[in-house]
Amino acid sequence: MKLISGLKHRNLLPLLAYYYSKDEKLLLYKFIPKGNLYNRIHGNIFSSFLENDFFLGGRGNNRIPFKWSSRLSVAHGVAKAMEFLHQNTKASQSVIPHGNLKSSNILLDENDIVLVSDYGLTSLIAFPVASQRMISYKSPEYQNRRKITKKSDVWSYGCLLLELLTGQICTYTAPQGSNDGVDLCSWAYRAVREEWTCEIFDMEMLTQRNASQGMVRLLQLALKCCDKAPEKWPEMAEVAREVEDIKLNDDNDEFSFKRSGSTDVSTSAL
Repeated sequence: MKLISGLKHRNLLPLLAYYYSKDEKLLLYKFIPKGNLYNRIHGNIFSSFLENDFFLGGRGNNRIPFKWSSRLSVAHGVAKAMEFLHQNTKASQSVIPHGNLKSSNILLDENDIVLVSDYGLTSLIAFPVASQRMISYKSPEYQNRRKITKKSDVWSYGCLLLELLTGQICTYTAPQGSNDGVDLCSWAYRAVREEWTCEIFDMEMLTQRNASQGMVRLLQLALKCCDKAPEKWPEMAEVAREVEDIKLNDDNDEFSFKRSGSTDVSTSAL
């Protein structure tokens, strides 16, 4: 608990207080009224149902479009937060820096600043619960080797990028009660292999006059993070540098997408 409370970063939801006893452990955080990234991408399914718009995509009539530039800012903020966690969690402490990175655990404050929540809880949650509910235990690393490491967070981050880029619900991170979603990793690899890469991007981003080449670069990074071979996953510091570079160059690398045809995305991981 002291380790978690000592982590301070612009893109981490700060822990205000905690209560720790044998029978009960409570954590107190600031309330963030604008909600989480899951609802920002997919819309509030409950309110959309009330608006009778659920079957039109579940995003609601009053939805503010989630543009590419805003999604890239989210990817950047999360990457910086995760890089900080990985740099400030010692391997000797046997603590997975996050362990449950998903869109519903990423909050947006009143200024749309990214705040990553639920970090560092793997050591506080009983294994039977953690193995069923936490995302790291759904990674190829755990499925194949029955272990999780820091790089399990990298795989989770790759899944998050695919969710941001496609607007699809990821089966690994979908909240209880929502649609089952799809295996975004396998789906994205198949799209690249069959050369219909542009088709997978969320149409809400493509309504902009020009779409950025940064989308393709971010897709390449996501596929690298989601490689089926855990030993090929990059370090989080490398991932953060790549997202930083995409963000810096985004305004200078614009081009118009064609709705058919291929793009230069590596499929070497297949």
